[in-house]
Amino acid sequence: MGARDQLIDRIKGLQPAADVVAELMRAIAPAPRVGVSQWADAYRRLPTKGAAEPGQWRTSRVPYLRGIMDALSPEHPAQEVVFCKSVQAAGTECGNNWVGWFLDTQKAPMMVVQPTLDMAERWSKQRLASMIEDCPTLRSKVRPARERDSGNTTLLKEFPGGVLVAAGANSAAGLRSMPVRYLMLDEVDAYPVELEGEGSPIELAEARTTTFSRRKVFKISTPTIESLSVITKAYAASNQQRYHVPCPHCGHSQPLVWENLHWPDGKPAEARYTCSDCGVLIDDHHKTAMLEAGEWVEHNPGHPVAGFHINALYTPTGLGLSWGELAEKYERARADPVKMKAFENLRLGLATKDPNEKLDFEEIAERADLTRLLRIIPRGCLLLTAGIDVQKDRWAVVILGWGRNGRVWVIDAFELPGDPTRPGDWLKLEAKVTEPIANAYGIPMRVELAAVDSGYLQDDVIAFTRPRQRRGWFAVKGALDGRRPIISRPSKVDFSWKGKVQKRGAEQWHVGGFHSKEWVFSRLSADRERLPEDRVFCFPAGLGEDWYQQLTAEIYDSTKRRFVKMRQRNEALDTVCYALAAAMHPALRVHTWHDLRWQERERVYEPREGDLFSMTPGPQYTKIEADAQPQPSAEKATPEAPAPEVEDESQTEPPAIVPAGYAPAPTRKRQPVRRLNSPTTWG
Repeated sequence: MGARDQLIDRIKGLQPAADVVAELMRAIAPAPRVGVSQWADAYRRLPTKGAAEPGQWRTSRVPYLRGIMDALSPEHPAQEVVFCKSVQAAGTECGNNWVGWFLDTQKAPMMVVQPTLDMAERWSKQRLASMIEDCPTLRSKVRPARERDSGNTTLLKEFPGGVLVAAGANSAAGLRSMPVRYLMLDEVDAYPVELEGEGSPIELAEARTTTFSRRKVFKISTPTIESLSVITKAYAASNQQRYHVPCPHCGHSQPLVWENLHWPDGKPAEARYTCSDCGVLIDDHHKTAMLEAGEWVEHNPGHPVAGFHINALYTPTGLGLSWGELAEKYERARADPVKMKAFENLRLGLATKDPNEKLDFEEIAERADLTRLLRIIPRGCLLLTAGIDVQKDRWAVVILGWGRNGRVWVIDAFELPGDPTRPGDWLKLEAKVTEPIANAYGIPMRVELAAVDSGYLQDDVIAFTRPRQRRGWFAVKGALDGRRPIISRPSKVDFSWKGKVQKRGAEQWHVGGFHSKEWVFSRLSADRERLPEDRVFCFPAGLGEDWYQQLTAEIYDSTKRRFVKMRQRNEALDTVCYALAAAMHPALRVHTWHDLRWQERERVYEPREGDLFSMTPGPQYTKIEADAQPQPSAEKATPEAPAPEVEDESQTEPPAIVPAGYAPAPTRKRQPVRRLNSPTTWG
């Protein structure tokens, strides 16, 4: 073998090392300077499954996305980009283009957050996987998950120099996983307000980007209710860009707004847009040329956040509803408030306003009666119930008073520090709640039923209420089913050693959260139009601003059809709902009381001295001295005696009412009394 052949063999032996060096150089090479829109036009392909127009991506088909994608490129100075949009505005595809650009050109960590973990998995399998499969440049960088040690899973995609993580906004663990330079938050208005007691999921995710000086956060969503809409607030804090398009007749540049879409009566299919300058009607077929000549214009210049807003009037022809079809949907929705809210959210990209859904805590606080302090029972209050919420280091308590015509007063509200795992602290709670309160007539009243939440430390709550069920204490638990009434039949939680239910064992009653909160908020809303003396829900002075914030901490989301939290603490609202459930408990059923039932209580708690026209004398009571013990009565039970079980109130006389600190006087035979306007007598 000659010297030449030996040299060739030595070069061949060094070839693998050269490949390693070349691979290393490619890994550490700076990212190519290409914008997101440029990359999408060059490499992105839409899949045949799920795309209206599969094939090569064309930004010219949706021209308004070019400005948004350019703001997501590294050259743009904005660190936060907000896209408030209607449906069918290609917002998610815009985010997918950003993800594809990142995988192909960047060497950094990125996170994509969907509303739930299930949605994150679905996005990864349906959107991300198909984009990687259809794009050769991505397919060469992200190895298939089926390969061993590929570093490629459903929620984690590793590639040379970087990693992509998909997470759900309902999982705190996923949001705390790692620091990221790029963060995409999709459909932020569907995120939970609070996450597992750790605060907002958006704040948790954004905290992952603080270590990177050149970070990018992209927020995308269709808005919902104004007070809950994260995307609406984010857009309001941006430079508020709107897409201006020229009029095909006069050339005037203007944003497309719903108020300028007109059609003849009864003919929404003939809808046309009216130019805000020349007033000439514009046909739908002009929209393609108008979009191509459009541009983004800042309506709030000077803000570092780049915000963009698009409604369904901009939807390109063939990719969504025409102007006539939008007008038809509006005609069908205008008569139904729920459908109208959905139209404003989904088609106009606007947050809806509904005064009945949001209660301002400051407005509620102004309704307080400054002449009545806490633990003062006003005239007309004839029944007391309590609601108790259990926390790890305290109990939150509210005592409500009830009167005729559904009127309710807040008598007391307080937090009692203590350890719910210690039986001795429960005794302090019992003493505080059962402490008598004198009414306007000087007659002491006690809480007759108390509902204790057992959603937290259930065993401790049941251990406390089990021996006290006959004395008016019972455990409750919120029902997840929105169809449940305010209070429904209990579940037995005690079993014998044979596994059989103990009929007289401990019970756990179910409280319908939806209907109880609906009951509270509907009355608070209706009181807006009432005079102070006619209001149904009455508040004393001294409750404090924090208590009112907790009372109004939730709002009804018509899109999700459930109440959602606006603030972290809502104990005041929960305790009011529990006290309401206690009033509607089968032992009381205050909502079904007839006039005779109220009259009986009035004779006991609000006696009228010297009333010559009283037809039926009320029961007589003697005050119990400190060293005297009341004698038990065979007919009437005191609050300390077991309450009788009532199956059907219509066929069973209600138990006699004995004020706190009093005992029934010796009974005597009733004398015949002549009934008014009747010749007969009764005995």
